[in-house]
Amino acid sequence: MRKAYLLLVTIIMLTQTINAQQETPYFNTLRTENGLSHNKVNCILQDKRGFIWFGTEDGLNRYDGKYFTVFRKTPGDTACISGNIISDLLEDENGIIWIATEDGGLSAYDYRQSPDKQFRQYRFTEGSDKSIPENHVNAIVDDQHGYLWVGTGNYRTRRFNKKTGEFSHPVKTGTTAILSLSMDAKDSVWVGRAGGGLLKINARTLKYSEDRRYDDLYAKLSHVSVTALFRDHNNDMWYGAWDKALYHYDHVQQREESFSYTPGKNSFPNDEINAFAEDRDHRLWMGGRDSGLIVYDPAQRHFSHYKHQPFADGTIINDHINDVYIDRNDIVWVATNNGISYYNPLYYPFKQVFLPRSGKDISIYDFYKDAGGRLWIGTNDGIFIKPPGKGPFEHRQLSWNGQALSVTKFFQDSDGTFYIGTDYTLFVYDTLRRTLSTLPDTERDPVMKKLISSRIVSIVKDTMGTHPVLIVSPYGHYLSYYDFKDHSWVTRNDSVHAILKRYNIKDNLIRKMYKAASGNIWLATTRHGLGDWPQKDGQQVKYLTNISNDDVYDILEGQAGHIWISTYGGGLNYLNAHTQKVQHIPESSNLTEGLQTDKEGNVWMVCNGHIHKYDPAAKIYSCYDLPALKKDGGVNGYMYKDDEGNIYVGGTNYYLSFRPGDIARINTEPPVYLTDFKIFNNSYSGLLQKPAIELDYKQNYFSIEFSAPEFSGDNIQYSYMLAGVDKTWNNVGKRNFAYYSNLKGGDYTFLVKASNWKGVFGNRVTALHITIIPPFWTRWWFYLLCTLFIAAAIYLLYRYRINELLKRHAIRNGIAQDLHDSVGSTLSGISVYSEVAKIYNDQQKTEQLKELLNTIGHTANEMISEMSDIVWAINPKNDHVSSIVKRMESYAKPLCTAKKIQFIFSCDQKIEALNLAMNQRKNFYLIFKEAVNNALKHAACSFIKVNISYRKNMLELDIEDDGIGFDHDAVKGPDVLTLSGNGLSNIRHRASEMNADLGIESEPLKGTYLKLSFPVT
Repeated sequence: MRKAYLLLVTIIMLTQTINAQQETPYFNTLRTENGLSHNKVNCILQDKRGFIWFGTEDGLNRYDGKYFTVFRKTPGDTACISGNIISDLLEDENGIIWIATEDGGLSAYDYRQSPDKQFRQYRFTEGSDKSIPENHVNAIVDDQHGYLWVGTGNYRTRRFNKKTGEFSHPVKTGTTAILSLSMDAKDSVWVGRAGGGLLKINARTLKYSEDRRYDDLYAKLSHVSVTALFRDHNNDMWYGAWDKALYHYDHVQQREESFSYTPGKNSFPNDEINAFAEDRDHRLWMGGRDSGLIVYDPAQRHFSHYKHQPFADGTIINDHINDVYIDRNDIVWVATNNGISYYNPLYYPFKQVFLPRSGKDISIYDFYKDAGGRLWIGTNDGIFIKPPGKGPFEHRQLSWNGQALSVTKFFQDSDGTFYIGTDYTLFVYDTLRRTLSTLPDTERDPVMKKLISSRIVSIVKDTMGTHPVLIVSPYGHYLSYYDFKDHSWVTRNDSVHAILKRYNIKDNLIRKMYKAASGNIWLATTRHGLGDWPQKDGQQVKYLTNISNDDVYDILEGQAGHIWISTYGGGLNYLNAHTQKVQHIPESSNLTEGLQTDKEGNVWMVCNGHIHKYDPAAKIYSCYDLPALKKDGGVNGYMYKDDEGNIYVGGTNYYLSFRPGDIARINTEPPVYLTDFKIFNNSYSGLLQKPAIELDYKQNYFSIEFSAPEFSGDNIQYSYMLAGVDKTWNNVGKRNFAYYSNLKGGDYTFLVKASNWKGVFGNRVTALHITIIPPFWTRWWFYLLCTLFIAAAIYLLYRYRINELLKRHAIRNGIAQDLHDSVGSTLSGISVYSEVAKIYNDQQKTEQLKELLNTIGHTANEMISEMSDIVWAINPKNDHVSSIVKRMESYAKPLCTAKKIQFIFSCDQKIEALNLAMNQRKNFYLIFKEAVNNALKHAACSFIKVNISYRKNMLELDIEDDGIGFDHDAVKGPDVLTLSGNGLSNIRHRASEMNADLGIESEPLKGTYLKLSFPVT
């Protein structure tokens, strides 16, 4: 009797444990080894983009479900966060995140600004009454009037003007340490003080109220020190306190109630509450200082407790809870002194039920639900039966001939007979008497009398010819069937029936048989793929070879007779019943096992220990990575669906059950946000707020960072492309950045999208337009300018050549003219003189002839000299001024010496490197020669002084004599034809040709001075 009682108590306790396990949320953990900057987390916030922010003891963390981004204070840097000990977080209506710190005052963060302006610091400033009075801030709250209310550690509550950045002190009474803040529905700020109870301040009028009884710090009053404040959906206020009670203020009845610890009951624990959050079912989640997580259901007035259990999976990581936050996807985030714990209710409909332990690991093979709603579970330790409701498991251990049986398959015939497939043989099981029996003639069959290293994995009722049969698959022994008419087994050893050859059964490892609505039996084989066995006498099995893998695991008929095929190594396949074509679902996991469909036509699968779903209508593939299954390898094998649509699948020591209609959809296309834009590894994130980014051609090495906040699992995949560069999408898995270099100038569009499973990318795309301004030498206008420049150069070159030709033509004309004028006239004169000479010779006029011959000789010498000057002038070897100077000196010096005239010649050495054009050289020399000749012939001078100088790009020639001079007016008249007059005329003409300035000064008996100057480059 005592043993029976102990067994009953054990069963009841075990049942309670199972129920608790079903209801207890499973928590995942994030700690420093996952990327968190510090394990002590004080506060949590989800921003408008979906990122989760954690305020820790050592920096601010942004989390996207995969990666952490950490912001820390750098000493001396005013462009970073103001402190590292984060105490509270708040996002205002403008998307600015306000950060309260215990060591740096207040900070504001705006991701839309450039990196040097993203953070603004508001710290204590000595001597300023407009600054925060100290850098220790415990809490912040936002009102509707543009103000932030700040609870300091020692200087009461301050109001902060977000526009001006100034702090004011609206209430200057009461205790100074502020622990918590909250806004009520009537626009009042509730202030939880240490030692002063509650203070209420009207945010608009700044009028306040407080209970003066709390002035006596020793008075025994409730909630003297308020640690946390929260407003629920009814606008009621909840608060915790140092006196370890929970308080609720009903704003309608204006009544306060409290909850305290009651020994022996499931009541509120004896603890301080540090944080509150409310879920969609209006349950209140509370963080205790030492008692872990407390959940209060107001409808049931029931408290639930979740504490850290060191040796249990899925419990919270630490019992000291600093904050509780429920995000927009109903995920519960818990900040503790030892990391983050979070619970995703997406997985709550998956119920994990543990079987009673019997001393060994229990493997589950099959399920069956009977008419009474009892769930039968076939295992390696017999049968476990779970009754409806909360009743305990019934365990039936079976044996045959002294051998304990593993129950591997259930099958109920249409006549009510219940068959059990085992690792021994096939049995008929009497569910009421709990007795086993074999089919007649079983003992005579060498295969079925006792299976060797095998078990029955599949059973189908059918007809062979006219005989009803029960076909079974003893794994490893091909197929066997029992003929109910002949009362005998037909197996591979039967040489008369020869079923292997007769039906073309190739594979001894047949995992499953599935009878379709058409009557055909489909065979899942491990080496020969999918077998199609038409159930007509003599028809052989045909094997489909165009599936993704020959190792077929499960077969299921879907809507319209189409067949779903899972393979172990090739994923999910779909056989169209009309076209008989097989389509592989590329997104599916390679290791796909059991299959089931729901009433919507979705396919549910066992893959890699988890549950996957494929929606054929939307072509969306989803993965449900159940966190509770990660440690033990997860579920495996086949799925079972009962008449109510519930699906069951087994794991080691437990099974998983769920109703597909209760499972929320996973967001398969989470939005992607661009988080940073770097040029040569320097952040220019502010550029992301512009409609388009313009870069100089030297900035063509850049990277783009992106993120899709998603917390349902670790399956986020990214795909991106740069239109204009990439021809196809780049599927980069979990990598959240892209980089490009050496891009040409032009317009580009960066596109990025995310998926919650590999290969399942939709149409939700984030785009960024980028323009790289090309270098000016690749711009169209530069090509146009170059074309115009080249055309102009060609034209100028053409004009230059034409001008040169014209100059040469002019030179030739000038030379011809000089030759014609000088040589021609001289030769004409000589010709005339020659005729006269003949006459004188005939007339025997010796003296006249002699004088005339002298004249002819003199004229010929002058012509020779002039011809020499012309040849010298056109010779390019004489372009240098030094050559001209030598010729000048060699010409004038002998003549002056012959006439005993002192010749003084000086020259600036700087002119020796100068070059003169032919026309300049000729005229310059001839002007000099004409001036010297005039002086020699007509001046009657005693010296001739010549000076050549170079100043300011001007070449100057000065010629001076002390001769008789001349009267300017006398030689200007047209009737005066003296030599001096002709010489001056020639000099002026030549000066005009070379664009030179000419000056001549002379008076009778006072000598002559000539000055010639012209530019030389």
